[in-house]
Amino acid sequence: VSGFNRFRNTEAPLDDPKNHQLVVFMDIVNYLKPKYVLMENVVDILKFAGGFLGRYAMGRLVSMNYQARL
Repeated sequence: VSGFNRFRNTEAPLDDPKNHQLVVFMDIVNYLKPKYVLMENVVDILKFAGGFLGRYAMGRLVSMNYQARL
């Protein structure tokens, strides 16, 4: 997640190539279906674009039937 770029895309964070790694990570989790998933707390994931990236990650995990919490 690109939290330090002052030119970052706040309107559509997942359209930024630097943030696409979150989408790929969730796609890998969905494909492999591991028993546990651990995500590192990175700078701004809960602050950037109103917390969009954090909500996106939580939503994807819950939609894959994982229990998720912050």
